[in-house]
Amino acid sequence: MRNVIERAREVLGEVTPLATDCGQVCGGRCCHATADSIGMLLFPGEEALAQRDGFRTHSAQGGCLMTCDGVCDRDTRPLACRMFPLFPLVTEGGRIRAVYDPRGWRLCPLVSQCAHVPLRRDFVRAVRRAGRILMEDPACAAFLRLQSEEICELNRLVGLEAERPPIARRKP
Repeated sequence: MRNVIERAREVLGEVTPLATDCGQVCGGRCCHATADSIGMLLFPGEEALAQRDGFRTHSAQGGCLMTCDGVCDRDTRPLACRMFPLFPLVTEGGRIRAVYDPRGWRLCPLVSQCAHVPLRRDFVRAVRRAGRILMEDPACAAFLRLQSEEICELNRLVGLEAERPPIARRKP
């Protein structure tokens, strides 16, 4: 049986936030982060990605932060890159919601301009499905819960949850 990381990666496949390459909107800022504090947190079980060319890792609160040189084989991207700018948030009731990740506010125009740029419905659904799959693994479930708490706290501190509309559910 394939592990949850492989299954979640498969669900996310080649689906993207927009019908076009969203990197064209911002110049691929999420792929060209230069500061050690800007990158993607690896999910438990993704550590093998850190051994590939073009990726660097840094210790970070909550785990291992991976950065890249801006060019990678899309098939080797970590889950956080595949889901960005969303995150599969675990609600108090244990349900998975695909929400904008406020940690991407200064980096991604899809987050800062979310009221004006609807995301693809299949992308939003894929993030939710991947989150449900990841919840099957105790380490990934704990990681999701910890990150969900941080996202909720950030949203409370800056009031983003109240200001931003839910992700558009219209077909592209």
